[in-house]
Amino acid sequence: MQPKKLFLIGFLLSVITLNAQTDLNAYKYVTIPNRFDFQKSDDAYQVNSLLKFLFNKKGFEAFLTNEIFPIDFKTNPCLSLNAKVVDESNMFKTKVFIELYNCQNQLVLKTELGESREKELKKGFQEAVRIAFTTIENMPYKFTDDKRIKDIIVLPEIKNTINEPVKASQEVIQVDEIPVPENNEVAAMTDKKYQEKVIVIAENAAKIKVPSIEGVFASAAKTIAIAKQGNQYIISDKQQNVIGILYPTSQANYFILKWLQSDDNTPKLLFLNEAGDVVIDEKQSVLKYNRM
Repeated sequence: MQPKKLFLIGFLLSVITLNAQTDLNAYKYVTIPNRFDFQKSDDAYQVNSLLKFLFNKKGFEAFLTNEIFPIDFKTNPCLSLNAKVVDESNMFKTKVFIELYNCQNQLVLKTELGESREKELKKGFQEAVRIAFTTIENMPYKFTDDKRIKDIIVLPEIKNTINEPVKASQEVIQVDEIPVPENNEVAAMTDKKYQEKVIVIAENAAKIKVPSIEGVFASAAKTIAIAKQGNQYIISDKQQNVIGILYPTSQANYFILKWLQSDDNTPKLLFLNEAGDVVIDEKQSVLKYNRM
C-alpha cells in the first residue's frame, strides 16, 4: 500500500478516536436501567450495579434509573448518556457489548464485544461486561462543561396554575475533603478520579446524605461488621476477628479496602451505595453486602 494511503487511513482513524473522546468528555452522567432486555429481574447477575460501579470508577457520575438524580441532570438530561448492555451469548460463550446513547437516542459509542467461557452465568456476564468496558476504560475522559451540549435541549417554563405554595429553594452543601493516610499502596488507588469533593444536594429542604459506613453487613456467604478505629475503619467477622482495614478517601462513599486474611492483599475499592449497602470490587466480580 502506498505511503500516502497509509497516512490517510491513520489520519482518519485518529480523527474518529478524537471525536469519540470529545463526545464522551461532553457528558457528565450515565444512566443505567434497573433491568436490560436480556434480564428476567432487576440487576440480574449484578450486571447493572457492576456497570454503575465501572462508570463511577472511570470518572462519570452514574445512576440507576430508580435513584435520585442531581438537580442539573433534571434541568438538562442531555448532560447524560444512557447505557445499554446487549446480549449476544450462545451455548458456549457469554457475549455482550455496551452501547451509549445521548438524550436524542443517537448512538454515541459501541464497545468491542466482551466474551467469557465461564459456565456460571453471574461470573460469565460480569467477566464479559468488564472486557467490553475496556473500550471505555482505555479512552481518556474528563468532563468539560460544553455549551454545545447544554443548548441541545431547552425545557419550557412550567407555570403554577393551581396556586401551589412556593417550594423551598434548592440548596447545595459542600463537604470538606477527608484526608487519606500516607500509604504507598493506598496512594496508588487514590488518583484524581477519586479526589473530587463530595457534593451533598438538598432539594425541597430534604437533604440527601451519605449513609454511615459503620454497621453489620451480610452476603450469602459471610457476615461482617465495620467499626471506626482512629482515622480508619476495621472489618471483623462473626468471631470478632479483624479481617480487613478500610481507609477513607476524599469521596465520602468510597473507601480503599485491604483484606488481612487473604492470599490477595492488593487494595480493593469499596463503595457505599445510596441504600447503605457495601459493594466491593474484587478481581472478576463485585461482592455486595446488604446492611442488616
